[in-house]
Amino acid sequence: MKQLLLILSISLIISCKGQQIVPLNTSAYDAPANAYLKDTNNEFNPYIGTWTATYQGKSIKLVINKEEKVPFEMWDKNFYRDRLIVRYEIKTNGVVTQSTLGKDFTNDSSLSIEGLKTESNGAVVTLIFSGGNCSIGNGLIKFKKISATQFYWNYYPGSATLNDNMCPKNLDYTIYLPETENLVFTKQ
Repeated sequence: MKQLLLILSISLIISCKGQQIVPLNTSAYDAPANAYLKDTNNEFNPYIGTWTATYQGKSIKLVINKEEKVPFEMWDKNFYRDRLIVRYEIKTNGVVTQSTLGKDFTNDSSLSIEGLKTESNGAVVTLIFSGGNCSIGNGLIKFKKISATQFYWNYYPGSATLNDNMCPKNLDYTIYLPETENLVFTKQ
């Protein structure tokens, strides 16, 4: 009986392949299927919270949260990763011009800002902005940590023009995010 239990235990151990945890900045291309790209050094944590800035008469509020073990697919393989999700509200003269504060990005990723990797031991976070209607404004955003209570915002839109053939003319194609470098956000 003991031998049977030993054989079953060994078989179970061999057949159960544990999920491999790899550092956040590991390329999914190099990672094994079902790997978890984890923020093992908590490099995202300093960015979590509510942040504000003003730019060209607009007030910008960012609410940044960390989501853990989010599934994603790339190169026909499934993975998991930690990520930052940034929701924002932009006001001009006290009036909200654009807000994603209450938005659920599960089925609609438009206007989403998602942080996926870090540089310099978390001193820089690279984020992807999906863009608005017709993906106008999609591009990269980088946060560069100044201190525990401030970071620089750098936004580099990749697509700021309208594709007249594919996009309806009656939608709002304004890019409300501050298109600038070194805008200082302060933690609230």
